[in-house]
Amino acid sequence: MRELTADDLGLLLSVFAVLLIAFGIDFHLSRRAAQRHRGRALFFGVVSVVGESMTAIALVLTWVSLWSPAAWERIDDLLVFVPGSIAVVCAMILTGEKTFGRLAAMAGRSSESRP
Repeated sequence: MRELTADDLGLLLSVFAVLLIAFGIDFHLSRRAAQRHRGRALFFGVVSVVGESMTAIALVLTWVSLWSPAAWERIDDLLVFVPGSIAVVCAMILTGEKTFGRLAAMAGRSSESRP
């Protein structure tokens, strides 16, 4: 694995910041949907919390690595890569769920409008 440069860390910092914002504003369920699909709502809620916490960890480690040369030497790249990868996978799972939910809602609406 190659060593990360300051430019790489700056890019990672912006990616993690955007992911953290996306986790913060994106995931929500209506009460009715959460009551109807309790298991699914719990699973995706846990995925959201794990993704958000992993993003926060990766963001803090990247920030510290970027601004502290002493910390840069001590923080292994894997300490940023592993939580960052988990966060990206969680974001992909939630994106897939949201896309599937929208497609299911559109299919439900189109079947209701037919005579």
